[in-house]
Amino acid sequence: MILVLNLKMNLTKTSIVEYENFIHNKKVIVLPQYPYLLLFKKGSYALGSQDVSKFAKGSFTGEVCAKGLKGLGVKYVLVGHSERKEHFNETLSDFKMKMQNTIDNEMIPIYCVNQTAEEKESDPELKLIEEQLEALPEFVKYIMIAFEPTWLIGSTDEELDIKHIEKVILKIKDYLVERNINHSIIYGGGITPDNVDILKNIQGNEGFIMSSSALERDKLEIIYDKIK
Repeated sequence: MILVLNLKMNLTKTSIVEYENFIHNKKVIVLPQYPYLLLFKKGSYALGSQDVSKFAKGSFTGEVCAKGLKGLGVKYVLVGHSERKEHFNETLSDFKMKMQNTIDNEMIPIYCVNQTAEEKESDPELKLIEEQLEALPEFVKYIMIAFEPTWLIGSTDEELDIKHIEKVILKIKDYLVERNINHSIIYGGGITPDNVDILKNIQGNEGFIMSSSALERDKLEIIYDKIK
């Protein structure tokens, strides 16, 4: 199964080197902060970026272009995380541009499809899930989709609705299959060593994206062993 480790805005230079040593021989996708990308080079892991500019090139101070990430050995790019929507007001149009730039530079987008607790109750037909999928660029050959219920991101205490998670994942899968898009679908939110066995057996689920549990090495070790 696929395991994506989203480190977000965590760890110092010293601790990131220690973390790299910890995952060095693990087959995972690791997403460190931009400044630490060069500290991940030669392990069994694949390197990913937490974001990318929607602009391919130009005078956009502070932005990081897809071509620049490709030159650092990045293979995957996270696009559409709910935190980008909430804190930076990014839109589906922004995400489409980011995915296109990623694909144009021969990297693989990990596109986050989110759902709030309110949407879970008010959108039983999952129309808002499909709306997010419609942001996929045309002629995409392969995409990784990460389904993340926003109320579970960073939490390990909330009870999981396994049937609902499976319903959403299968909805995403049907959408992609109908359009002949090769894909992998992974899940993120509230993953712990205690529930990973149940989550990994959800129909259509091919892995996980983790943040909080990714930073706790004892939990990560257990989860890694269980899914690998």
